[in-house]
Amino acid sequence: MEKTTMEISLSTPADYEGLVEIDHLVWNIETTPAPDIRWDSPEAYGRKFPAGTQIVARCNGKVCGYIFYQDVIPVPSNQHVADVAMAVHPDFHRQNIGSELMRAVEQLARDNGKTKLSLRVLSTNKKAILFYKKCGFVEQGRLVKEFCLNGRYVDDLLLYKHI
Repeated sequence: MEKTTMEISLSTPADYEGLVEIDHLVWNIETTPAPDIRWDSPEAYGRKFPAGTQIVARCNGKVCGYIFYQDVIPVPSNQHVADVAMAVHPDFHRQNIGSELMRAVEQLARDNGKTKLSLRVLSTNKKAILFYKKCGFVEQGRLVKEFCLNGRYVDDLLLYKHI
């Protein structure tokens, strides 16, 4: 069995195809309130997320996960807060990729003056909730019955971590 080597760096146009694959595999009715979002092409992905705007993990050269942050509210008094989003390819779960990506985004955020990371996660996404809590995130709020997915109301959890 081949040993997995992982590389983490900023995204490049060569990553777009793998990033599209991850999004199409990961985002579904249990993980996002907009499961019908699909990329028409790797180029369309690149227009939304230009090279260098995401941190990408590659395992033996294959894109296996990504993470990025963005400003939550574009006003000076909120510039210390960054909203995080991430995904790991299902074939690479439980290989420490998410943890490595989280460390990388925390360092990048700190380097850019951020002191708080926040994120939103559906209450149905139990694996993600456990992962984020393992990374030190805590619940700061809950939007009760925020989404109606397949006829079922789902809460949206607001998590945060000071870095």
